[in-house]
Amino acid sequence: MAKRDDRRRGAPWVLILLTCVLAVPTVGELMGIYPGDWDLQALRPALLTGAALGVAHLVLRPVLRLIFSPLGCLTLGLFGLVIDLALIYLAAACVEGFEVPSFAYALVTALLINAICAIAAGRR
Repeated sequence: MAKRDDRRRGAPWVLILLTCVLAVPTVGELMGIYPGDWDLQALRPALLTGAALGVAHLVLRPVLRLIFSPLGCLTLGLFGLVIDLALIYLAAACVEGFEVPSFAYALVTALLINAICAIAAGRR
C-alpha cells in the first residue's frame, strides 16, 4: 500500500508572490509599455501593483475559486481566468499611478502568472 502524502500541494506562497511581482513589469516591457531604460522609479507603480496582485492571489483567489466553483465546472475551468483578470484590475485600482493599459495586457499577465506557477510548482 502506498504511503499517503499529507504535504500541502501547490505553489509555495513565496513563489506566487515573486511571480506576481515580476510578471506585471515584465509583461509591460514585452508589450512596449515602458519606453526607454528600466528605471526603478518608473517601474515602482508596476512593482507595487505586482505585490498587491500577489497578496490578492494568496488571499482572495482561493476563496473566489471556491465560491465560483460551480461556474468553473460549467466553463471547464475558464472562469478561473476571469477571476485572475478581475484580481489584476483590482490590484491596479489599489495602486496610485498605475492603470491597466489594455485588456490584452491583463490577459497576458494572467496567462504568464498561471503558466509560471504551473511549471515551477505544479499549481493548477
